[in-house]
Amino acid sequence: MIIYLLLIYAVVIIIDPYGLLKQGKKRDFYVCSVLCLVSFSLAFALSMRWEIPSPSSPIVHWVRKLF
Repeated sequence: MIIYLLLIYAVVIIIDPYGLLKQGKKRDFYVCSVLCLVSFSLAFALSMRWEIPSPSSPIVHWVRKLF
């Protein structure tokens, strides 16, 4: 499973962010790179069957603070 994950993300990283950098869109390149890194981290954690905490309780807490 990890090998598939690495191969798929290698293809995505070569095609998507690199094209943005060639077009001169540096800001878009950085945003895309950060989102790819976050996505890869979550996918890797799921493939390793690690427990990922739910962000819903902190979000509910912050919304209640606003109101």
